[in-house]
Amino acid sequence: MSEMIVSELNSFNNYRYESNTKRIVNLKGASNADMDEFLAIAHILDSNYIKYKFTTNIDIRILGKI
Repeated sequence: MSEMIVSELNSFNNYRYESNTKRIVNLKGASNADMDEFLAIAHILDSNYIKYKFTTNIDIRILGKI
């Protein structure tokens, strides 16, 4: 993933991109997840044709480019 996309992902308050696991981690837990940030992250990934899936705790796992 490009540094620009990683920088965008790390700009959110309640989510953090972890490059070693290729996950975007929800820092607040599933019951307190910020859905606006979650949807904004999904939009960034979709706009850049990045394949992903949702995991437990409303985390996002990066699978690769489409």
